[in-house]
Amino acid sequence: MGMALTMVNSRVKGSRNQRKCIIQFENDGYEVAIVERTGKFLKEKDAFGLFDIACMNKNTTVWVQITTNRNHPHKKFMKFSEEHQQVDTAYEQWVWIDHKGWRIFEYKRGKKYECTKHHTIKLAK
Repeated sequence: MGMALTMVNSRVKGSRNQRKCIIQFENDGYEVAIVERTGKFLKEKDAFGLFDIACMNKNTTVWVQITTNRNHPHKKFMKFSEEHQQVDTAYEQWVWIDHKGWRIFEYKRGKKYECTKHHTIKLAK
């Protein structure tokens, strides 16, 4: 028998991957706030035009952009991190690659680093 392909709405897929990322941060002890706004007529939807969620624990604040299968250009994140870097703040981009898991980029003082940690989160259906 052939394998049936199903098309998934990109908004549904993005929401599912956002939930996966939030679950990962909550499992790591962070409190998470969705800072992305939604609306048909909003010009800028992400916090600072870059981030979807903010995660905090007692030591660190992490600003995260979440994407699926391809990252946003690194240049804006590198510039933002150079201008706003603080000791206890991290700026990251989490890219969910279908069938592989997370590819995580961290931005510090205008430079890009690819994290070696890869997380796979299974969601209950």
